[in-house]
Amino acid sequence: MKIPYKHLLLLVFLYFTTVFFVGCVDTSVNPIPDRIDYSSQMKVVNLATGAGSATLTLDGQSLGAVSFGGEIPGSGSGFLTIPSGSRNLVAAFDNGQSKTFRFSAATEYKFRAFLVGASTNPSLILVNQRYTWQSKDSENGQQLFPADTAWVSIFNGSPDIVINSVEIGTELNEFETALETGKNSVYLKHAAGNVTVTIAYNDSLSLSFDYTLSARNRYTVALYDAAAQLKYAVLLDD
Repeated sequence: MKIPYKHLLLLVFLYFTTVFFVGCVDTSVNPIPDRIDYSSQMKVVNLATGAGSATLTLDGQSLGAVSFGGEIPGSGSGFLTIPSGSRNLVAAFDNGQSKTFRFSAATEYKFRAFLVGASTNPSLILVNQRYTWQSKDSENGQQLFPADTAWVSIFNGSPDIVINSVEIGTELNEFETALETGKNSVYLKHAAGNVTVTIAYNDSLSLSFDYTLSARNRYTVALYDAAAQLKYAVLLDD
């Protein structure tokens, strides 16, 4: 079948127009980054009741041992940078129990992995804190680190309590839904300085301690162990 000359020119024009528009990308609105950082930052906290210390291995690489109530890397060290995506964490406890946890590390997130529950069947709870690029002295992190201000989050790592409220200084924060095991609160804003922290749990009990909150720092207060010998740990997030 013979195609008329005018129709042939139209087909050629449409072909090259389509190729041109498919090959063009508007980068003025959403610039294409030079590099995507497929990594995450993490610490592991051992709050598994009755299990003792835990020797940790991440994807076949030893992280060392972490005591009950402690974290790895320790309080004096920064968060561990790991590849994002599917990861395997093996925890071998002093009581002879060993368990493998499979989890997914979200890209460009900073988080803690909490070992919680009874020693016979502990669980791994991930708590994301912020994006890795929202650092303290960066433009993206300015809103997270205001001057003269600290932020506090509460984490329940005890197997047999629920947390009803927390009072920081004179500011009372009652949780609409009590924090069960493995649950955490949002970050609560408070002026920096010396404060008394009082955490109410199981409707009628409380735990109190004094602490100095530093300006532009973020903290997680973790409760752990059984209610009869409840303990706390103040973890520095930033």
